[in-house]
Amino acid sequence: MAPRVALVALVLAHGASALADAPVPAAGPARLWSRGQTTWIYEQPRATKNALGYVRLGQSVELRAEAPVKGPGCSGAYHAVQPYGWVCLDRRASLDGTGRWLRAMSHAAPRAALMPFEFALSNGAPMYRRLPTRAEVERETASFGKAGSFKPQSWGNRGHERLAEAKVVDASGALPWFFQNGGSAGEEKPLEALRRQIPHGSMLAYSASFDHEGRRYVLSADGTVVPADRLRPFRVSEFRGVELGQSTKLPIAFFRAKARAKYRRAGEAFEPTGQSFAARAWVELDDAAPAAESGGKRYLATREKSGSDTIWVREDEATVIRERTAPPIGVAAGSKWLIHSITQGTLIAYEGTRAVFATLASPGAGGVPIKGKDPVKMSTTPLGVYRITFKHRATTMSPEYGENRKFWIADVPYTQYFNAPFALHTAYWHEDFGEPMSAGCVNVSPRDGKWLFDWTSPGVPEGWGGAGPGGRHGAGTYVVIAR
Repeated sequence: MAPRVALVALVLAHGASALADAPVPAAGPARLWSRGQTTWIYEQPRATKNALGYVRLGQSVELRAEAPVKGPGCSGAYHAVQPYGWVCLDRRASLDGTGRWLRAMSHAAPRAALMPFEFALSNGAPMYRRLPTRAEVERETASFGKAGSFKPQSWGNRGHERLAEAKVVDASGALPWFFQNGGSAGEEKPLEALRRQIPHGSMLAYSASFDHEGRRYVLSADGTVVPADRLRPFRVSEFRGVELGQSTKLPIAFFRAKARAKYRRAGEAFEPTGQSFAARAWVELDDAAPAAESGGKRYLATREKSGSDTIWVREDEATVIRERTAPPIGVAAGSKWLIHSITQGTLIAYEGTRAVFATLASPGAGGVPIKGKDPVKMSTTPLGVYRITFKHRATTMSPEYGENRKFWIADVPYTQYFNAPFALHTAYWHEDFGEPMSAGCVNVSPRDGKWLFDWTSPGVPEGWGGAGPGGRHGAGTYVVIAR
């Protein structure tokens, strides 16, 4: 359908007021749209076990100027997409982005920003296909208690509410066009309002928030609408690691968990300056200055000054990162590689023997793995040398499958699997980086997650929701998990 024809059809179907909210593909290069959660991209016009990547539901990728090709594993034909690869045009894909479902889901798609969505912690809430009536609200929310009340998290999920704020979700815009007049993302008049419940303690990704009949709602990434007074929005952590180069080099010291005192030399002793390094702050160390001992404690000189005095830190209060002279066994010389230390809670990125980035990262809450014990059950991060096996700009994590899951973490940004189900990913629910926090994955901050995602291989082309190694992508970056 031509853009002008689609525009007329939109006005007839929804009225002129819908134009501001309902995007219609503009004239320009032809595009292919994903109608399924994952529309796979293959290296050649044939379906294979290991795809190059995928296009996410509601998003599109530009087509290359090559004729469609028939091939195995496709009921239609394969179309060439940018910057390379082939997509099967079947029920999961479309060359027409003007349909109700695709236009609606484009509202719920991730944005090109540090955080692809807004995120919130569920206090137990219904997820509606359409906006509910007052009677439906009363019926579906009765079991969750009073709106705005927060039940305690389970023991294993207490770390998931560290950044959740007991405040009202801000309204970001007007009622989306597809919810007007009793509609949903997929239907003009869906009969049932309730799609499912989002369990207490699960997490929600949403792209918009708006008011309706005196109540605030959010548009979930799956196209449902959720009452905002059943959610606690997460604030975004500002923590970030340090890029290493000419101006900043190893060794550096991080200060995990809490603030630590700055010291100055007083003769043969050391005394606090009255100032402190903040929790998760870092400082460059002066490796040319020998360590000093006083009162049974060991002190390290930093490159920071207070007037003419050198600032010192206590070694037992600092997490020190020193540059390695050679990669670990199993990592090819000259390669890119990451090393995460479970006991130190650090993550360093190397190009060959040159450290280029350092930060704090949280391993599994179970600590160092115990030989013979299942790391999944023990919540430990498995030791070893791995490679990145797949990368997602955002992906939902859950120990279960299907519609009736009891727990999930929605659209975790910058996820990089290295030994599934274990991954390196952003944690938007806490900022205790450096401390054991996860179920076994390696947690980093949003800014660190994006930096690492952009740095590692394989790269994820623009418009793609994720990508894996193999073919023209080559091998994934090494990930080393050390004690």
